[in-house]
Amino acid sequence: MKLFARIFASRRPANMTTTMERQRLAMTMPGQTAALAANRLGVLVS
Repeated sequence: MKLFARIFASRRPANMTTTMERQRLAMTMPGQTAALAANRLGVLVS
């Protein structure tokens, strides 16, 4: 049920610090951004 709650939950406004950090990571380490997103969704990345 937690998975469905995460998928269908309304998006909170993003923190500016978090947004800037994600942009920096996307420029320097594109794979890291994908790994963080997968980790948040519970996917094993190796």
